[in-house]
Amino acid sequence: MLVDRYGRPVTHMRISVTNRCNHYCIFCHNEGIPRGSCGEELSWRDWGFVAEVAVSLGIKYYKLTGGEPLLRSDIASIVRAIREAGGSVSIVTNGSFLERRASELADAGVERVNVSLHSLNPERFARITSGDLGRVLSGIEFALNYGIPLKIDYVVLAWNLDEYRDIIGYAEEKGVDLNVIELIPLGMSVSEWRRLHVSLDPIVEYLEEKSSAKYIKEFQSRPTYRLPSGIEVTVVRGFCNPELCMKCTRLRLTPDGFIKTCIYRVADAINARKHIVERDYEAFKNDIARAVSLREPFFKPGAKYSVEELYGKLR
Repeated sequence: MLVDRYGRPVTHMRISVTNRCNHYCIFCHNEGIPRGSCGEELSWRDWGFVAEVAVSLGIKYYKLTGGEPLLRSDIASIVRAIREAGGSVSIVTNGSFLERRASELADAGVERVNVSLHSLNPERFARITSGDLGRVLSGIEFALNYGIPLKIDYVVLAWNLDEYRDIIGYAEEKGVDLNVIELIPLGMSVSEWRRLHVSLDPIVEYLEEKSSAKYIKEFQSRPTYRLPSGIEVTVVRGFCNPELCMKCTRLRLTPDGFIKTCIYRVADAINARKHIVERDYEAFKNDIARAVSLREPFFKPGAKYSVEELYGKLR
């Protein structure tokens, strides 16, 4: 198993398979990838090779993101290739193509799908995402009917904070777990972030009262509440949170084959594309090892941070 110099094992890989998307979410951070910077997308066979090498190094868990990953017509082939290499695969999607893709994803063996659902009000949903809420809700139904385990991702904004009880209730009705996610200042100006950012404290207080149990997930030290209905609600506070950083076990890959050590870091990205497409096993193995050697927590314990200072480093 790979371990960085801070003693953190590296067991997860978050792969952005495309920068393309049919939604235009106001808070989109594009996985920390500068817009317009990506070259040609890697093929599904390339991602199978990536997993083959990474699994041999102890990286078992793979999350496919975008952009919108279901825009790729070969997304099921990517899932299947990673599974055949020995990896566990989940997907993050806006849900608008789930109705079309649910059957093939189930056949390919996807182990979970996270669906972004930031409002249950059609007009507000469109304002936040430019998407069609009806298509997303229909996609959720299709995925559930095909037996795909689902989780809802709810990014909390000043515009939708008042919906947290309704969204938790919807998750309970469907029997799916929920991530409650604090807004981070990537992909927007600091003034926009300040306008839209709200504290998760009211939701946490509600969960403290409503939950039957609470525990801390090992991955990124995330507090998780088990509700009497049986679902779990995880609170994700990723900005200015050293505790989360110190428990991070993830590398990231861009659609064109760059390895990133952190969503907030750009300068230390490693160009591994040549080694991937040429199937140079040892060279790509070394690329991964080098990325692990560069990893460090973006937010460090005991340090003091101001949003303005940090935001300047993220631009």
